[in-house]
Amino acid sequence: MEDNNDEHNVSLPQDIQHTILASLPARVVLKFRTVCRFWRDCIQEPNFVDRHLNNALRSHRSIACFTSVDEGLVCMYTFDPTTLNCKSMDLVLSSRFQMSDPCHGLVCAYDLKGAVEVLNPTTRIHLRLPVSELQSLASEYFLGPVPSTKEYKVLCIHHWVRFLTFEVCTVGTQSWRAVRESAGLLKTTKAVIVNDVMHWLLLDEISSNFTRNILSFNLTDEMFSETAVPDAVKDRELHLFEGGGKLHLLAMPGEGSAPKTSEIWVANSTCAVWDHMCNVAFVLPLGMRPLFLHNNKLFYCNQRRFYYVDLQDGSGSYLNMPFGECIISAGIFVESLALHSVTGLVDSRAMLQSPHDARSFPTGRGPSARGAGSSSASPRRSFKKAKSNINMQWRLA
Repeated sequence: MEDNNDEHNVSLPQDIQHTILASLPARVVLKFRTVCRFWRDCIQEPNFVDRHLNNALRSHRSIACFTSVDEGLVCMYTFDPTTLNCKSMDLVLSSRFQMSDPCHGLVCAYDLKGAVEVLNPTTRIHLRLPVSELQSLASEYFLGPVPSTKEYKVLCIHHWVRFLTFEVCTVGTQSWRAVRESAGLLKTTKAVIVNDVMHWLLLDEISSNFTRNILSFNLTDEMFSETAVPDAVKDRELHLFEGGGKLHLLAMPGEGSAPKTSEIWVANSTCAVWDHMCNVAFVLPLGMRPLFLHNNKLFYCNQRRFYYVDLQDGSGSYLNMPFGECIISAGIFVESLALHSVTGLVDSRAMLQSPHDARSFPTGRGPSARGAGSSSASPRRSFKKAKSNINMQWRLA
């Protein structure tokens, strides 16, 4: 269809075309950009991107698992949220080897040198964030949304010997701003993100084995707050996780306790009120962390296996990752057009055609950082190798 004949060849009203396009998966929408001028312009409008995202969050959710692959690449496996069958396997073109959990179809990838980028695996575009002036021993990055402004922010936790520094960068800007410096110890620095709030368990000052408070950071007003865990489980082994847009707490029995039954609690929007959700004959294996709750199944993982336990009957299954791949992130994923209108975007596929550009982009250490500047044949070989592993099967735990 030629541009100069758009109005003559399209019979549907433009608002109906807009509605239909906004209800389709992002991969399909991207293929329609060249059909006509109206569709191309429509897809680039911020209002369309927001409408498409809202539809995707309601109707096109998947479970995604990201693994590190040789040649400095990341593999994304997506699973049907109902059947848990593997739907697709895609290569995420990034020279980073650490990654945040997915948020609205975006992920934040980073390395030990402080280089960080926000990627959209569906559109294959990424945005390089500014390098922080703080150069700590180690840093971690977490991506979250600000619904009121339709922005995204990245929180960085800098690790020092005796304290932590928290910095924030609004995606699309060129600066970091410090929001907190704390000597408080976090049980795990991995943030649990629920809507526009990030949560961590604070270690008790008296004992390093227990935690009685939750540290929360609101991305909208950039304020921190602390709330107490339920009194009934304050002496248990605790873990936070997200499920259905709410914060959940897994309270496991202490060492030597009987019976071996865990409790799950759910918080209200302010974390001021906790309700007991259920008991489950399940204890999280050592070295693993809960990821998220979906369809009454609690997902968790280590580097090599992706697990879930059914909270209704206590049954469980696991999925082995392909040989040579390690899980670096997992969560609920939607194909979105987010990041589409931000300036400074780079097409990730340029890495395949421009080895010089890939080499000039700082890389980290480790297996997934090797060969980021190699020829285009290497990523393609990795892709073929990974694609041969798509027929993965869940096994009873």
